[in-house]
Amino acid sequence: MSRTEATGATATTGDAPAARRRGRVGRVLSGVLVLGLTGGLVAVASTRPAGGTDPVPAATVDVAATASTLVCPGPLRLPDDTTSGDSEFDRVPVAPVETVTAFGTDPSGEASLTPLGGTATAVDGGAGRLRTPTAPVVVRADPVDDAPARVAAATSSVVTDGDLRGLSAASCARPASDVWLVGGSTALESTADLVVVNPGSTPADVTIEAWGPAGGVDLANGANVLVAPGEQRAVVLPGVAAEQRRLVVHVSAAGGQVGAYLQDSLLDGFTPRGTDLVTGGTAPAATQVVPGISVLATEVDAPEAGALRLLAPGADGATVSVRLLGPDGDVPLPGAEAVDLAAGEVTDLSLGGLDAGTYTAVVEASAPVVAGAQVAREGEAGELDAGPRLERAWAAAVATGSGVLATPAGARATLALGAVPAAGADAEPAPAPSATPTPEPTEGQRPDPEADAEPAGPTVTVTVRGYGATGVVGEQEVEVPLGSTVPFEVGELGRGVAGVEVVADDPAADVAWALVASTPRPDGTLLSVLQPLVDAEAVTRAEVRAGARLGVG
Repeated sequence: MSRTEATGATATTGDAPAARRRGRVGRVLSGVLVLGLTGGLVAVASTRPAGGTDPVPAATVDVAATASTLVCPGPLRLPDDTTSGDSEFDRVPVAPVETVTAFGTDPSGEASLTPLGGTATAVDGGAGRLRTPTAPVVVRADPVDDAPARVAAATSSVVTDGDLRGLSAASCARPASDVWLVGGSTALESTADLVVVNPGSTPADVTIEAWGPAGGVDLANGANVLVAPGEQRAVVLPGVAAEQRRLVVHVSAAGGQVGAYLQDSLLDGFTPRGTDLVTGGTAPAATQVVPGISVLATEVDAPEAGALRLLAPGADGATVSVRLLGPDGDVPLPGAEAVDLAAGEVTDLSLGGLDAGTYTAVVEASAPVVAGAQVAREGEAGELDAGPRLERAWAAAVATGSGVLATPAGARATLALGAVPAAGADAEPAPAPSATPTPEPTEGQRPDPEADAEPAGPTVTVTVRGYGATGVVGEQEVEVPLGSTVPFEVGELGRGVAGVEVVADDPAADVAWALVASTPRPDGTLLSVLQPLVDAEAVTRAEVRAGARLGVG
């Protein structure tokens, strides 16, 4: 991922975009920021959960560009066959196909992919892949000329049969001191494994909180874990938070920054009902945006209807209103115009009854909340299945704006681009494009379907740029009607796209985006939703505070 190769690639698209990118990325910094200060002080990201307090006052310091660091979820955790009652029954008869993909834009220095406890693999050129990783993978990229590397990575696991059937894909995340995981369940025949990864050089003292339908969950001995440097710890949540049909987990770390995710799986007897990774979303806030909600037309109570999950984690509840930005503009979610959330109780709102399409959920609340969404696809029944198979995917709330995102290997990649009207902007959605001629054309005139297909209202221009092993492979501008969500096929950018960059600099709207990955199969489509690394969440300053522990023991 050399500077020479990246510069040469961007020259093919013009010098002005490259200059704008350098100016933009020069203002951001990503990665794990560990300061060698006395007293056991470590740097933590400046983004904190709304209403959160630190046990020790934090000092804010400027930091120089350091190596960018990302943490990728590891291989799927296989079920314990000793509990099946039949030692000859293979609950995962097909081995998972697992890959980590990474890419970088200009400027980017030397980059590597390193499984925990393993050997680093260099990323050659602008992109690279690591197949069959044995543990969570840490991605590191050096800065160039005092500018941080701008890299993204994604992990994907495809299982075509058995208990873990599904496409489980996720973006690799920047390590953080707070991670909010909205999704999962520990109800009967559900499993939720929490995995915490410490990519740093100091121990991380991790506190785990969980909420269910009835409020906060007492995790007993599972509430605190110490994660050694370069190690991972797994917490089997059904063992410490059993019978929670709806789940939200908060992971906070002192002494170091961590990556965290949930592996969520569901069975109905022998019938697989979906496996996916729940990754971190935005911290509690009065407004949450969840893009990438791709649904089919279903009844409200259908198993494949999907749901929007909400939690007000503070001492007081919240009143929320939900609207969906879809292909035809702003659509209210039936029954969600004013929903009262009791403090600490996890609530699901059905997404059934919507027209088929891709949506961006905008949640506005009277108090800080967290949000996420589940989408699903029903498939065909297998030989041992009592009913149709189901595939489920979780979408996290995101920050809006420009950023980068790696595409998972072997999957069809579709961007969901949502234009959320900015505060004070014209909030009226653009009329839906139509190619239907008028019933009675004026004499001497013929309807022009191509002209009618152009959006008639305000639009936002989004630049989508695809990157491969040799740099930029294609670029397109996409017009997104204000207050709407538009799908864009990544394959239109060219062949060999390992990642995308989305540039959205329009002050009239906040652009929220995600990637919907899908793999069509004879027994039903597998899918997953990945969120981007947004420039606005990169770190240019750091807060430092004393860690709770200095040693592993």
